[in-house]
Amino acid sequence: MKKTLLATLSVVLASSAFAQIKYVDEVLTADKIKVTKNVVYGDNYTVLTGTPTLTSKVSMAPGYGFVAMSTDIYEPQDGASNRPLIIFTHSGSFLPRYSNNSPVGYKDDSATVAFCMSLAKRGYVVASMTYRMGWNPAAATVDARKQGIINAAYKGVQDLATCVRFMKKSVKEGGNPYNIDTTKIAVGGNGTGGYITSAYASIDRQSEIKSIKFRDASTGKVMVNDTIWGDRFGIGVDNPAMGGFCKSNHVGYTSNARLAFAVGGAIGDSTWMEAGEIPLIWAHSIMDPFAPYTTGMVNVPGTTLQVVEVSGGFDAMSRCQRLGNNAPYKGKVMDVYTTEANKLNKGVDGLFPIAGLANASGPYEWYDTTAIKSLPSPPYNPPVILAGIKASNPMWSKTKAMKYVDSVMGYMAPRIAVTLGLVASVGIEETNLGSNVTLAPNPAKNQLIIHNNWENRVLTGATLVDLNGRVVREFNVNGIHNVYELNVPAGIYVVQMQFNDGVGSRKLMVD
Repeated sequence: MKKTLLATLSVVLASSAFAQIKYVDEVLTADKIKVTKNVVYGDNYTVLTGTPTLTSKVSMAPGYGFVAMSTDIYEPQDGASNRPLIIFTHSGSFLPRYSNNSPVGYKDDSATVAFCMSLAKRGYVVASMTYRMGWNPAAATVDARKQGIINAAYKGVQDLATCVRFMKKSVKEGGNPYNIDTTKIAVGGNGTGGYITSAYASIDRQSEIKSIKFRDASTGKVMVNDTIWGDRFGIGVDNPAMGGFCKSNHVGYTSNARLAFAVGGAIGDSTWMEAGEIPLIWAHSIMDPFAPYTTGMVNVPGTTLQVVEVSGGFDAMSRCQRLGNNAPYKGKVMDVYTTEANKLNKGVDGLFPIAGLANASGPYEWYDTTAIKSLPSPPYNPPVILAGIKASNPMWSKTKAMKYVDSVMGYMAPRIAVTLGLVASVGIEETNLGSNVTLAPNPAKNQLIIHNNWENRVLTGATLVDLNGRVVREFNVNGIHNVYELNVPAGIYVVQMQFNDGVGSRKLMVD
């Protein structure tokens, strides 16, 4: 987030060792994490072979190739058993690293490794998976580009479901080699991985992938042919002679998880999100030029081409909250990360806005520029790739990027832990009932949101009091979410709150 936030978090992280909570804080060091690379979790048909570039034509012919998908598994060496599992998906625009005019696109990307290691240090087993890639971002029409990317995303969802089943199968048939608890699985990803995990969380009926949005405008035909490519779980007909190109891996195991989170990325269609689906958590750069923070068109890195309208972190999480899908963690975390996020997220619990420099889509990324400059041209274009670095992180360095990684994980980890039932709450002080009420923004200017996060307590009234104890303003409370015009002098105030079973207070800064 802002420089002031990063400075604050540096202090918090330095002091957190005095009160560490497993699954919430990093309780292990890097030398206590065992990484097993390239564990094959499945294989399937793919449309991508060779090394395409943004100007080459990638064949979309069914059965064009066959690929094995693998995962790097991060295991905490803490002697624990039945540990929670997180499956993580990397970024890359559904094309190989460098070929996509970007320095990301594989499970060993710098930020992907950092996110996985951060979660493993907290006690999670983490599986960082590859998935099938391939589409033609330089296709001549918007419909062609849309069809290419929705098919790529669909296969990514299938592969994530396959990896979930593989891990469950490893417990029942493989002797549980990674010591995991299959009732406590979360899925997450950064960048393109966020597209996969949000779709995985929200597409719960096969018909949703056949909406009007993803039909050819001229013919009305569906863009994703699940008769050929299989269902959303990657289960289908493995018989090219009969027109089926889907290898059904690990049949008989369920593909479900309990939570999904995204760092960047977007959801292909917000109407996929419905009440009762698994919770989402989202971190997103407000000025992301590639995936919109609200709702807008996806842009292809390194080009001026647009692909499809999608919804980013703010709009997706606003809908998630309206549907009640963030209820498992909503209002159960109150820490410095939450306090800072609440200054920008307009009362949406589970949304961590990143207010970095303009055009910064991935301030948590860093790269080896020397290696990029040495790439052969063709088939690569090092100047364009380096320009992509500047677009995604204008003033990057590993030190700065890691502060963003720490901030994002600091916000997400408590909510992951609460949702998976590993802890009941984080930082909630019930003696002060106001600790579970969001004041946003804080500092405030002309407007104030008071949002009651308690599920079992009713906020009946609130007053604004100055430091001399004088009542400056009385707020009429109606329901859990209230918006007020302030019109009070700048200064420090206290919002005193009355509940049906007690009282509470929160400090409010007014600029």
